[in-house]
Amino acid sequence: MAGPDGKGVAKKLAAMLAGEATERQIAAAIVVGELGLRDPALVAGLVALAGSGLPPLQRHAAEALGRLETPKALPHLMPLLASRDEGVRRAAAGAVSAFGDAALPALRARLSETEGDERRAVEEALARVGGKAALSTLLAGLDVANVEEARAATLAARQRIKDADARERRAYLGEVKHFLGLKKTKASPAATVAALRILGFLEDESAVPLLLAHATAAKGAAEVREEALIALRFLGRPATGAKGAAAAKAAKAAGAVATKIMGVAETAPLATARASLYTLACLPLPGVLAPRLGKLAGHAEGERARLATERLAQMPGPEASRALGQLLQGTRERALAEAAATALAARPDAGAVLARALLEAPDADRAGLFARLLRPHLRGLDAKATRAVRAAALEKLGAGKPGWEPLLQVAREADAGATAEALREAGAKLRKGKPERALAALRALGRATDATPDDGYAWATLELAAGRRDEAFTIFGQLTERGFDLAAALRRDRGLDAEARYQIGFHFAERRHPVGEEILSAVAEAAGRTKVGQMARAKLKSAGYALE
Repeated sequence: MAGPDGKGVAKKLAAMLAGEATERQIAAAIVVGELGLRDPALVAGLVALAGSGLPPLQRHAAEALGRLETPKALPHLMPLLASRDEGVRRAAAGAVSAFGDAALPALRARLSETEGDERRAVEEALARVGGKAALSTLLAGLDVANVEEARAATLAARQRIKDADARERRAYLGEVKHFLGLKKTKASPAATVAALRILGFLEDESAVPLLLAHATAAKGAAEVREEALIALRFLGRPATGAKGAAAAKAAKAAGAVATKIMGVAETAPLATARASLYTLACLPLPGVLAPRLGKLAGHAEGERARLATERLAQMPGPEASRALGQLLQGTRERALAEAAATALAARPDAGAVLARALLEAPDADRAGLFARLLRPHLRGLDAKATRAVRAAALEKLGAGKPGWEPLLQVAREADAGATAEALREAGAKLRKGKPERALAALRALGRATDATPDDGYAWATLELAAGRRDEAFTIFGQLTERGFDLAAALRRDRGLDAEARYQIGFHFAERRHPVGEEILSAVAEAAGRTKVGQMARAKLKSAGYALE
């Protein structure tokens, strides 16, 4: 320390370090470290605190000695890496790393004979030292049987790698590649996992082929394949900001990576397939993978199927939408169908896909599901698709096949007027040969808000012909209440026999409705002396109507 009072200050600080007041000892250690005072007495005082066994004193002493970088302090810092106190271990790791390459021999020797928390502290110190030699030492010490320990050993290197410049990263990359090529490494899944993990941290595109080789090795250890797949999540993505030919080339390369990973998802055991599907979530997927993902979504293993469905949902483009639609049609798993439905409903091209799925629905229940999903997208449905849905509904209705109701509902919501006209035509056509199907068409038409009184009349006469008198009379009553000229309609109707007309007239005569007299009078006149004509006249008389 410069100045006439420097020795005096150092003497006072040394006295504080040697004192018994913990707070003053800590304060003195902080001052010595911050000011970089390398006085031998101060260094000796810090060394004494490092060996005191009291974690607060040891921690601050280690931090100060790390700032001083006095070579004589290094041997006294190494034992602190084995401290039970995490704070002391971290402070010691930071202090030892401050000595740079000079600390490597001691760290190398320590690494070969430690385990547990002390080993983590030594690995952290090596990572903080940085450089090719430190990484080489760290990698050489990965001769462990436990994969999780190997993974943990690399965590300390992550921040150092993140802060490294391009030159240092290249050195790291070369060292890791060399390490992976060693016979000893190849025989150790744990060491290989750790090296692959570091490759991921480096985020160097040149490592992609090596990672893919490990990920796709069918006979490779599962943990090695999974680690390679995880590392690929940091790679294989096209660089942001790329344009034109460069962007196209990058997208093609990323698609090639995704295609290879897709193969793993299809063929590997579940744990490895799971890792590959999570990796696919980090990559842009080419449209050609959509059918394969769709097929995988129908896999017997529920988790594999679910993850494949999620990847499909993330994919843009019509290929993915079509695959989701096919999945909806084919799966019998309720949860999977709901997931596919939710994913498809949020897509801009959902209308066309769902309309196609509705037309090809294998059963009525599935058709109902597709119809519900399609309704929010009806505005985006083109006229051709609407006509196809309407035609399919009427074809099923006419043939008596199940599933026409949801189709008809969609057609009606998409184009009510055209659907109503189509139902009228279908009712008229079916009335002659298939009256029960005609009745179904007219019921659907008559219950709609856009039905006309004539539609209601046609519906009621079919209900009467089918023997459903109460339903028919209810409809006739509603028509007359709204001003419909029922008697005139009956006169125009050439298809209704005298018996049916008599029943209608009798019903209204019973209720003292004027139209009853008009209908029964027309029946009596037209039927003459037949049984129906006589019945009509008898009813007119009993009801108090004058006979002409």
